[in-house]
Amino acid sequence: MNRWLVCLFLFLSPLSAAAQDAVVFEVDSLNVGLPATDADIDLSTPQSAIETFLFAAEDQDFATAAQVLNLNDIPLAERATRGPDLAEKLSTVIDRKVLISWQSLLERPDSLDANAPSDNAMAGQARKSLLLGVLDLDDRRVALRLNRLQPTGGEPVWVFSRQSVDVIEPLFVRYGPSRFEKMLPAALQTETGLGLLWWEIIALPFMVILAAIAAHLTWRILTIISRRQVGQFLSTIIKSSRLPATLTVIAAVILIMSTQVFVVSGVISSILNPLVVLTLVIAFMVFIINVIDAVLSRIVDADVENLSSPEHADSRSLATSISALRRIVVIVAVLAGTGITLTQAEIFQTLGFSLLAGAGALTLVLGFAAREVLGNILASLQISFNRSARVGDQLIYDDKLCTVERIHFTYVQLKVWDQSRMIVPVLKFVSDEFINRSAVDPDMIRHCVLKLSHTIDIAAIRKTFENWAAQDKRIGDDTTPECKVIAHNEFGVDVRFAVHVPDPRNGWDVECEMREVLLAHLREEEAKRDVELVPHLGTDRRNSDDTASAAVEAA
Repeated sequence: MNRWLVCLFLFLSPLSAAAQDAVVFEVDSLNVGLPATDADIDLSTPQSAIETFLFAAEDQDFATAAQVLNLNDIPLAERATRGPDLAEKLSTVIDRKVLISWQSLLERPDSLDANAPSDNAMAGQARKSLLLGVLDLDDRRVALRLNRLQPTGGEPVWVFSRQSVDVIEPLFVRYGPSRFEKMLPAALQTETGLGLLWWEIIALPFMVILAAIAAHLTWRILTIISRRQVGQFLSTIIKSSRLPATLTVIAAVILIMSTQVFVVSGVISSILNPLVVLTLVIAFMVFIINVIDAVLSRIVDADVENLSSPEHADSRSLATSISALRRIVVIVAVLAGTGITLTQAEIFQTLGFSLLAGAGALTLVLGFAAREVLGNILASLQISFNRSARVGDQLIYDDKLCTVERIHFTYVQLKVWDQSRMIVPVLKFVSDEFINRSAVDPDMIRHCVLKLSHTIDIAAIRKTFENWAAQDKRIGDDTTPECKVIAHNEFGVDVRFAVHVPDPRNGWDVECEMREVLLAHLREEEAKRDVELVPHLGTDRRNSDDTASAAVEAA
C-alpha cells in the first residue's frame, strides 16, 4: 500500500510543477521584427527582466531595452524603429515617476512568493502578471505591469504588457521633460551621486524660496483687506482665512513648479505629493475650524457669565452643538487627510508594504496606546449630544460653583466662582456626579439659616424680610419669600429665610446680601430694645461688652 502511495506522489509532483509553470499568457509570437542583439538578455524572471531593461537603458542601448516590451500591437514594419524609441520614453517615465519595489520582483520564473503570509490572496500561487506602479493620466489612472508570455514553441518570458506599452506615449507627454527643462544646459540634466539631476538640486531651494515669498504676500494682502472691512464679522472671517490661504498658496506653488515648470523624479515626487496633499488637508481643516469659531463667537456671547443667563438657554444649546461640530470636523479631517495622504504616497505599492497584513497589528497597537485619548474624544461628543452639560451651564462640581466655559477633546474647562479655572478630564467629568442648575430651569432658591433667641418676634422679622425682598429686583415676584422656624434647642430657634432668584448669576450675591440685611436689622433691634436677639453661645453679651470696655480703658 505504501509503495502505491509513493508512486502516486511521484506521478503527481511533475504534474503540479507543470501546472505552476503553465501560468502564462500564450501568444503566437513575440516582438517579431526587432533586430537581433548581442547583449545578454535574461527575461526568465521578473527581477532579471527589469534589470535587463534598466541596465540597457543606462547604457543607452534602447534596442536591447525594447526586447523587454510587448510590441505585438505595433505594426510589424514599425517595430524596429518605434521599439527603441518607446523603450527610451518608458525609461524616462520610470526614472521620474516609478519607485520599483524590488521586494515584489522575485527571482523565480513563476514569481511564486513562498514567504507570503497565509492571509495573502496570492500566497502559494504562481503569478503571470505583476504591478509595478500606478500613474495618473488625464482623468484616469493607468498601470504599468509585467506579464509572463509564452510564444508558440518558445520559453516563457517576462515583458512589459501591451497595455502598458500602449500608454507609454501619453505618459511621456505627461511626465517627460517640460519645455523649460529642454532649454536647460546639458550639464544640468546629468545625474548626481544622489540619484537626482543637477537641476533638481538647484530647483528645490528655488521652489522653497518662491513658495515662501508667495505665502508672505498672501498673508500681507489678506491682512490689509481685513483691516479695510467695515463689518467686524467679515473682517474676522478674512483674518481666519489667512493661514489656510497661505498654506494653499504654498501647496499650489510647489505643485505647479514640480509638475508644470519642472517634472521632478520619482524619489522627490514620492515626498512632495503627500506633503502637498497633507498641506491642503490641513489648510481646509484650519479654514473650517476658524469659520466655525467665528460663527460661534458671533452667535453666542464670548463671556460665559452672560451666556449663563436664563434668556440665553437656546444660545447655550447652539454653542454646545457648534462646539461638537467643530470636534467632528477635526476628527473627520484628520482621518480623511491621513487616508488621502497615504493613498497619494502609494507606500503600499512603492515600498512593498501590505495593508491587510499589517492593519490588524497596527490597529491593536494604536488602539491600546490611544485608548484614553479616544475615550475622552468620544466622551466629549457624548456630553454635547446628550446635553448633560452645555457651554454656559452653571454646575455644582466637586462642591464648587462653576460655569462650563469650554468642552474640549480631552477635558472640560470650568470657570469657578472665584475666577479660577478647573480642568477636568472628560472621562472623569462624565463619570462624576454634579448638579446642573441650568439643565431644566435656571431658577433657584437661595436661603440662609440664622440662630435667633427664643424671644424673637417672628412676625416682625418676617415683615422686614418681605419688605426687603419686594424692593430687590433680582428676586422673583411670582413667589412669596419664606421665613420659617425649622428647628429649636436650648440655645435658640433656627429660622430659614428663602427667596426665589430667576437669574442664577445673582444667586450668590442675593444670598449674601440677604444675610447682611437681616443681621443689620437684628443688631438695630437689639440696640433699641436692649435685648439679645442673636444668642452669644456660652456668654452674656452685655457682660462681654462691659469687660471689653474696661479692658480698653485700662490700656
